[in-house]
Amino acid sequence: MPTNPIKRIFDLYTSDLSYQEIERLIKREANEVYEFFKSDIPKPDQSKNKIIRALIFARSLFNAFIMKLTPARRIFYLIALLFFIVGYFQQMHGYILLAFIIVSLLLAFELADKLSAKSELDVARKIQFDLIPKIPSKIYNYEISAFYEPAREVGGDYYDVVETPERTFIIVGDISGKGMAAALYMVRVQAIIYQLLNNYTSVVDLIINLKKYFSKNLRREYFLTLAIASIEKDGIINIARAGHPPIFHYISETKDFNIINPQGIGIGLNDRGVFEKTLEQISVSPKKNDIVFIYTDGVTEAMNINFQQFGYENVKRIIQLNADKTSEEIKNALLRGIITFRGAAIQNDDVSMVVLKAL
Repeated sequence: MPTNPIKRIFDLYTSDLSYQEIERLIKREANEVYEFFKSDIPKPDQSKNKIIRALIFARSLFNAFIMKLTPARRIFYLIALLFFIVGYFQQMHGYILLAFIIVSLLLAFELADKLSAKSELDVARKIQFDLIPKIPSKIYNYEISAFYEPAREVGGDYYDVVETPERTFIIVGDISGKGMAAALYMVRVQAIIYQLLNNYTSVVDLIINLKKYFSKNLRREYFLTLAIASIEKDGIINIARAGHPPIFHYISETKDFNIINPQGIGIGLNDRGVFEKTLEQISVSPKKNDIVFIYTDGVTEAMNINFQQFGYENVKRIIQLNADKTSEEIKNALLRGIITFRGAAIQNDDVSMVVLKAL
């Protein structure tokens, strides 16, 4: 018995459709589209009623969409819209068909542009992950484990582990924003740090000179926060930070936390000339089974669907509960905690973390 042709077409177009894909379209992509157009939409006038505000919003969103098209595609889209309106009200089906063809062609052009850009982003993602170091499982008398995941194809978070003859440096940084621009800036940060490590051993000097060379061509809307830790052969860890989240030091003996929060301002902010004056170094000497946790704010600021943040207390709780485990297991427990907390919500920021456990 022949199969219904309509069913065959339906099966063809829905063969790889999944609930997760629909959920992603509704929850993630719709939000990303709104964020893309939001800057071109004026703020609503609260003095007007809801219906008027909704109509103004719809008009503004439509105008924002139209103006994002190239001039030629914009004209053809408006022509298609005109053909559809005339065809619908005048019952001229040829006009409606022509409008459909024009819109389909425009959609094909936009899809080709998107796939081309996505292909380039996929290559950029591979390159960025190639730049992430293959860290050793141990540094002197510490176990070490690390993780990085951008919110988009590429991101502005960065961690590195650089071994020198006298000490090992751990760098964790975060460029404001997400996406390609942040990723490009972070590659520059990595290159500058590698050069500075040839001449400087102090974590404070590294940050001061990073600011000197990095902030020269930094656009005003971007800034960098980072923490640099140097692990000496005797186990002492020297830490300095520039506007970065505080570092957690779990003390096994007391089962409590020492919050390492040396002074320091983000690079690229208007520091009014006090950047070098306020920067400080704090040194700690972790004992056996102590844990040092360095991370970016994508960890503590991970959000669920109710816009609640994961927070510092959840991080501390998970570290305490898993303090008897390896650094790799602690890292995995933190990731599971973040994913469970986030639930169906999309990842709103890049996530990076480094876990050190004293042996």
